[in-house]
Amino acid sequence: MAAGRVLMRPVEGVQRWLGAHPQAARWLRVFRLGLFQFGMGVSLAPITGTLNRVLIDELRIPAVAVGFLIAIHYFVSPARAMIGFRSDVDRAAGNWRTPYLVFGAMLTYGGLATAPFSLILLSGDGALSFPVAMIVCTLIFLAYGIGVNAVETIYLATVSDITPARERGQVLGVLWIMLVLGTIVSSILMGQLLVQYSHFRLIQVMQGSAVVFVALTFVAMYNQERLKPNGELLDVAEPVQVRQTLGQSLRLLVAQRPLRNLFIVLFLATLGFATHDVLLEPYGGQVLGMSVTQTTRLTALWGMGMLAGITLAGVLLWRGRSPVLLIASGCLLGLAGFLTVTLASNELLVAPFRVGVTLIGAGRGAFIVGALALVMSLVDRNHAGLFIGLWGITQALAQGFGTIGGGLTRDLVQRASGNVALGYTTVYAASMTLLALTVLLLAALRLGRQLKHGVVRSPWASLDQVNADQIIF
Repeated sequence: MAAGRVLMRPVEGVQRWLGAHPQAARWLRVFRLGLFQFGMGVSLAPITGTLNRVLIDELRIPAVAVGFLIAIHYFVSPARAMIGFRSDVDRAAGNWRTPYLVFGAMLTYGGLATAPFSLILLSGDGALSFPVAMIVCTLIFLAYGIGVNAVETIYLATVSDITPARERGQVLGVLWIMLVLGTIVSSILMGQLLVQYSHFRLIQVMQGSAVVFVALTFVAMYNQERLKPNGELLDVAEPVQVRQTLGQSLRLLVAQRPLRNLFIVLFLATLGFATHDVLLEPYGGQVLGMSVTQTTRLTALWGMGMLAGITLAGVLLWRGRSPVLLIASGCLLGLAGFLTVTLASNELLVAPFRVGVTLIGAGRGAFIVGALALVMSLVDRNHAGLFIGLWGITQALAQGFGTIGGGLTRDLVQRASGNVALGYTTVYAASMTLLALTVLLLAALRLGRQLKHGVVRSPWASLDQVNADQIIF
């Protein structure tokens, strides 16, 4: 007993200190929330970076087939609206969102742990023919996709629940920085672990990243969502009520022209950035002759550029700059990056290629922070899950079309021209066109002015609340 009391003294001391310093306690909680994002970054880097490069470059699997597998989780994204809405209903009834998050985390883990076996299934070394192997891989990536959509939607909705509106921009900045840090750390470690590359080693590394993701998710989300007996959140004064059915809420959203324009602009910009997800590392391998380790480290460069973009965007947001300005700036940076990558189509131009990758990362970082800050500023607390789900669907469908479209365009142009580099550069030219179009639309639609005058707002802001048990869905 005495030994137990001795061991508890440091813990009690920390608790007393945190009680006397609520600001430090709050940011410690934010940091713990960010461990989920860090784990997500650790797990996503190998599946969207190294795995696709090996499948396309080493195993010569068509880029459109690889793009299809990676893009599956984007095309099941409409499940976000259903999951987010149901979690809103449960929250209004006094239940937690956490069970949805656990379900999503387990599916994500299963997909991450089994996805690297696509190396064996699709290589022709296994007992299955290529069409049958593609079906099996599709099921694996489908489970992963449903899990990712569920866990990300519920995570962001939970963050919205427990974060006061005035602090949400700062918290989001920290969370996105931790996501990118996870990506950077993962790519650097993987680059070291895969110096002596083998399929078996890559499988081991990816399964290890899946375990890290689950462990950090548990640490991040444990006891974050605390409820009073009446169902209200312990840390937030405002009760959560769902006011409309899913169909009614969607109709309200579609009826607002400024919001429609906003989602169209964000879709185009995301489509422009999405093409590099599958093609940058294979481009480095096939066109510039880079090794698996070298192309794996490209993710670190991209991540550092993204971290710089996120940090700069966060500082500008805290100084009161418009999210629309950040979106436009991110698109221009991305355009410059794709142009640099396109010009670096020779083995002697590896250094400029790396600069281009960094610029793309910086542009995407600034764009994501600006876009998410704009969307989160419109979130009505009572419909956080649904609204964030709709934002996620917009992003995910653009990512999916960009990933598959980029792979298909690369394959078709290479086959028609016989020029390996031309297939890639054609896709990057399309990305530059989309990003330039986004900037022009931002100016033409005057979204910044509409936001400033309150034209763009949550469609549920002025509705009367109704009890959750009156909802029919």
